[in-house]
Amino acid sequence: MEYRMIFSDMDGTLLKGTSELTDGNRKSICRAVAAGVDFVICTGRGIYGVERFLQQLNLIGTKGFVICQNGAAVYDLHTMEMVQKHTFSAQELEPVVTAARRLGIAVYLYDDRTFLAEADTDEVRRYCNIMHTDMRILEDGLTYAGRFTKCLLSGANDRLVRLRAETAEAVMGKLDSFYSSPTYLEFVKTGINKGRALLETAAIAGVSPKQVIAIGDSENDLSMLRAAGLGIAVANAQEDVKQAADFVTRMDCTQDAVAEVIETFIFKKEDTK
Repeated sequence: MEYRMIFSDMDGTLLKGTSELTDGNRKSICRAVAAGVDFVICTGRGIYGVERFLQQLNLIGTKGFVICQNGAAVYDLHTMEMVQKHTFSAQELEPVVTAARRLGIAVYLYDDRTFLAEADTDEVRRYCNIMHTDMRILEDGLTYAGRFTKCLLSGANDRLVRLRAETAEAVMGKLDSFYSSPTYLEFVKTGINKGRALLETAAIAGVSPKQVIAIGDSENDLSMLRAAGLGIAVANAQEDVKQAADFVTRMDCTQDAVAEVIETFIFKKEDTK
């Protein structure tokens, strides 16, 4: 099969840590793009947490897309303008925020390039530093005048599991949720996910899903692994993601896993190790 598009998650997949694009991954991606393959970053991050990596890959100003906030916000690489936006209201989110406050879980809210937190904490400052964004503190996030593209909850996994179970009925048909890490639970509008964004952007590019590779590590990547012709889990992926994948890399995200995929499936280089 000749693959024409690659969709890659960022954290836990493309990046080493939270802020390093390895030289091996960068070189392989640039080589694939030069050969005519579209490389699409598909992440839960806001666009401000992606732009410097797009610059390192020389993708800004080119033809293509970058998918942010788990498919809720899609940007045109040529103009860096948002071309798709899927939102939900404060009223729809209210049961989640109320439960989070009761359980001591931090609430972060997103609207395109706006990042909202309900308190100025060390965790919020660290997050903003990693994402290269400014914070806006709104003590009651539900009073925000606009609509949200994503809600991120940060807390202990046992508390997130409890919140997800307690709010499932209240948000049914309104919001979908998935983990991007054991301590991050994310909510978006129902029906929005990375898999849907993959299918929509591939269709715009005139590429069949069978000619698409998707690479990820966490629950929020499952939809795109299942939508792609070839779904790949990196070696450090969660076990359920590995089970859903067509292929699991030998390397993890600290060892150029994305480069391994490109060299194996785009340039057909056999692993002799």
